[in-house]
Amino acid sequence: MRLLLISLQSNASLVGLKYIAANVRSHGHDAQILLLPGYLDPTLHPGIESFVRTYKPDLIGIGLMSIEYYPAKNLSRLLKEKFSTPVIWGGLHVILKPEECIRYADYVCCGEGENAVVSLLDHLRDKGRDSIPDIPNIWVNDNGTIIRRDAFPEVDLDSLPVIEYLPDYFYGFHKGRIINFAHDPKLFRSYALYGGTCHMMITTRGCPFYCGYCANAYTMTVFGKKIRKRSVESCIEELKLVKKDPYVIYINFEDDWFFSHDYEWMRKFSEEYKKHINLPFMVRVFPGVLDREKLFMLRDAGLSLVIMGVQSGSDRVNFEIYNRKVKFSSVKKAANLLNESKVAPYYEMIVDNPYETEEDEMESIRSMAQLKKPYTISLAHLTFFPGTLLTERALKEKIVDPDAYLTRYMVKIDETYFNKLLYMAPYIPRFFIQYLNRPKAERNVVHRALTTLLFFVAKRTVEPAVFFFVLTRGLKYNFKLTVRTVTGNWKSALAKVLFNFLGKKDMEFDERLALARKEMPELFEK
Repeated sequence: MRLLLISLQSNASLVGLKYIAANVRSHGHDAQILLLPGYLDPTLHPGIESFVRTYKPDLIGIGLMSIEYYPAKNLSRLLKEKFSTPVIWGGLHVILKPEECIRYADYVCCGEGENAVVSLLDHLRDKGRDSIPDIPNIWVNDNGTIIRRDAFPEVDLDSLPVIEYLPDYFYGFHKGRIINFAHDPKLFRSYALYGGTCHMMITTRGCPFYCGYCANAYTMTVFGKKIRKRSVESCIEELKLVKKDPYVIYINFEDDWFFSHDYEWMRKFSEEYKKHINLPFMVRVFPGVLDREKLFMLRDAGLSLVIMGVQSGSDRVNFEIYNRKVKFSSVKKAANLLNESKVAPYYEMIVDNPYETEEDEMESIRSMAQLKKPYTISLAHLTFFPGTLLTERALKEKIVDPDAYLTRYMVKIDETYFNKLLYMAPYIPRFFIQYLNRPKAERNVVHRALTTLLFFVAKRTVEPAVFFFVLTRGLKYNFKLTVRTVTGNWKSALAKVLFNFLGKKDMEFDERLALARKEMPELFEK
C-alpha cells in the first residue's frame, strides 16, 4: 500500500510526518512526503496532479496546524475532483477541532498517528474502502455520516523507527515543479528552518502544565499528563544516522519538557552524546525547574542554546490570566544560571494580550530589563486556540474572534509602543527603557520618536550583534561553527528583519491567504 503525506506548512521541518512515514515504511507499506507550502490555488497544478497519478497512492494524508486549515480544505476539494483516493487529515488542528475537520476528509486521526495510520492502511488493503474501519483514533466520514472512535493507546516512543534528516522520499513543490529534496539538498535548505543546519527531534512527548493559552492544555484530554520518554539508545541511534549528513551542525530538541529526564538518563545521554555525536544542540526549559547539575552536564556535552518561556514579566498576568504559576523571581534565578553556564539564552514572551493593562505591560518591560545581559528575546502574538481556558473565557466575554487563530501567525506581532520597548529590553541601556516605559497619557512626541528610532536601530544592528555574540559564546568561541551557523542562517535572519518577524515564506503565505479571501470567498464560509 502507498501513502502520500502532504504538508502545507511554509517550511520543510516536518518531524511529525517523518515519524509517520518511517513507521509506515517499517511495517511493509510505502510512503512519500510532499511539501506544498500554503497551497491556495483555485485549481490543482498539473505538476502536482502528475506526481499523484504517477505515485498512485492508496491513501493521501494531510497534516495541518491551525494556520493551514484553509489550505487543507482547499487542497482536499481539489484532490477529490481529480482522484478517488481517500483522504485523511491529522495533526494538532484535527485534535483541537475533529468535528469541523471530518466534514472535508474521509478520515481524520484524532490522536497520535504512527500506529493508527498503519492500521488504516492494513484495513484498506485487506477489506477495501467500502468497509468502515474500527480503529481507535480514526473517525470516518461515511457519505456524511460521522463515525467516531475512542483514542488509540499511547505510542511507545522506543517502538518507533528513527527518522532521517533528509529522507530520499521527501519531495517539494517549487516554481511549478515537484523536486526530490534529497536530489537537491540546496533547495531543501532554502525551505528548512535555520537554513537546514538543524536536525529537529524529540526525546519526550507530553507536558504536565495546564497553561491557559496553550493548545497542549487541551491535548491533555487526549494524551493525559504523563510524559513519555525515549531511551538514550533510541536517541543516539537516530543522531548517529543524522550525523552522516555533513550539513547538519546543530541538533534541535523540540521537547516541551526535556528536563523531565532523570539524572541517570541525563548522565548517560551526555556521555554518549559527547562520545558519538559531539555537535552543538539546543533545548527548551521551564524556568521553575531548571536544574543546575543537569544544565552543566548538558553544557559539557555540547549544549549551546537554551529557549526558555517567560511569557510575561507580570506575576498577575502569569498567575491570573495564563494559569502559569511561575513568579518572575524564578525566571531571574533561571536566567542567572543560564548566564553562569554561558549558553546562549533565548527568552520567549507573549504580547498583544487584551487582558493586560498598561501597568501589566510596563511591569513586564521593567522585569525583563532587570535580567542579566546578554540575552535575546522572541515575541509572539497571543493566539486563542480552541478548548483552552483562556479561549473559553474570551469567547464568553466576547472579546475575541473565534476564528482568528486560523489566519494569523503567532510571530506576526502588533508593532505597538510597549511591544517595541519589550523587544528592545535586551539591546539598549536600562535607563533608556526606564525613561520610555510610561503610560500613553504621559508620553509625548519625544518618547514616541525615540522609541521608533531605537527600535529600528536595535532590530537591524544591535540585535544581530548580540545574537552573534551569545551564539559564539554558546559555541565556546568555535569560529568554524560560528561561521557555518551565520552563513546557513543569514537569509532567514534577514527575512525576519524585513518582514515584521515573519520569515519570507510565511509572509508569502500571509499574502496568498489574504488574496484567497477575495478570490475564493466560499472557501472561508462555515
